Amino acid sequence: MPVGIPKIPYVVIQDKDKDGKEDETWVEIFDILSRERILFLGSKIDSELANEITGLFMYLNLENPHKKFHLFINSPGGSVMGGVSIFDSISYVKSAVHTTCIGRAASIASLILSGGTPGERTAFPHARIMIHQPLSTFFDGNPIIHTREINEVLALRDMIVHMYMGTTLQSHMQLLNDLERDEFMSTQDAIFYGLIDSVSQDPFACIDMERIRYDINAIKRDDGDTPSTSAFGVGDNFP
Repeated sequence: MPVGIPKIPYVVIQDKDKDGKEDETWVEIFDILSRERILFLGSKIDSELANEITGLFMYLNLENPHKKFHLFINSPGGSVMGGVSIFDSISYVKSAVHTTCIGRAASIASLILSGGTPGERTAFPHARIMIHQPLSTFFDGNPIIHTREINEVLALRDMIVHMYMGTTLQSHMQLLNDLERDEFMSTQDAIFYGLIDSVSQDPFACIDMERIRYDINAIKRDDGDTPSTSAFGVGDNFP
């Protein structure tokens, strides 16, 4: 049986011609969280998921370039270039990006985790992190025909190595050796390696829960026809 995910009541602009009643609609939990810049990377990375997360970063950064982002990661990795686009988006936005591994961050997802703002990269106590080099399929036939593909894979590997160098401060030779195979790490190992900065003892301490509860605001008009703000939280004003 699928897990039921409840929707949240959300107050919209009040129409004063409707006897002063407030208009209310129901929205997805993740829509509310994304409005508070709490984003989730919770599946295998492909171009569609990368575009969604990149689009959220771009839009929310334009809306407010100073408010911190929180990116929670539980991903086995996936598309190299999809992950690179998310990594570059984190570098693009002007505000801090707090990255947290909440299960596993493997392959390109570990690079995204390490790309958070220095000092803001954390993991749940029992999370696992894995790094390795970009993978490719075996080539059949004359290798000369596949020279361009081989060169592209080598270029991607070199690019990934240099990106890890920037986030972990490990040497080029160390990373080349470690990326040759799947390197699994505990949270303490990841701290020592430079992928994260700390283990989150209170994983949600970075989130202002009161703000989420009371800052889901909508413009309405009072009796004096003056714009005012009304805040409603989870569980308040159900139909």
